[in-house]
Amino acid sequence: MEDQQIYQSVVNYLRSAIGLLDLEQDSPLRKDVIALCDHLENPTFRIAVFGPFNYGKSTLLNALLGKRTLPIGLIPTTGAAIHIRYGEELHTRIILTDGTEISENSTEVLKRYAILDEQRCMRSDVASIEVYCPHPFLKTGVEFLDLPGTNDREAQDNLVRDQLLTADLVVQVLDGRQLMTLGERENLRDWLIDRGIKTVVFVVNFLNLLEPDQQKEVQTRACLLASEIPRWSPLKKGDFEYGSPLF
Repeated sequence: MEDQQIYQSVVNYLRSAIGLLDLEQDSPLRKDVIALCDHLENPTFRIAVFGPFNYGKSTLLNALLGKRTLPIGLIPTTGAAIHIRYGEELHTRIILTDGTEISENSTEVLKRYAILDEQRCMRSDVASIEVYCPHPFLKTGVEFLDLPGTNDREAQDNLVRDQLLTADLVVQVLDGRQLMTLGERENLRDWLIDRGIKTVVFVVNFLNLLEPDQQKEVQTRACLLASEIPRWSPLKKGDFEYGSPLF
């Protein structure tokens, strides 16, 4: 209880300081401080899943949760940050920018509010999306964050970069058919390593579409990649915590 009171005092101080500084809404400092305050007020272990569009991020989360919690195969594709938290029953809560709250006891509503519009842009009227799921893993204080794809529009990329800073663990999904493209290497370096995000796990998808000998080749390349990552980091090798690829 005392720790929570201390955290709340720190949050109040930081929010007051940000208000006095009168920073722009899109200021990196302002975003970072707000993210820190949100975490102190609602401490969770956040696992963010990111990668290009149509890499199977939602499918991976459904597999981890043991049921089809998130709709897959959305057309257009997912274009919002979806927070997946514990709840007594499956439930979706969406807050619009005008303050309107949409609440449904399913995830079907995501097909209307969590997709890109006709111009393949994120909906500007959606402020937040939360999905509550009765999974025991989430009950321990874990939260999943399903992020938009990173190979389409700058706005989606900016959202992903901001949200990655709030994660305790980052899962980068890769395509085994084209393992670690140049763009993905740049994202790993610029969005994670160079920003001090040290805890990363790679998940290699689509191996079922490859022949057995190709699968072995991908596994060898992925393990080699994971062993090379500490050399990319300005931190000491022992400070960088990376996970072996998951297949």
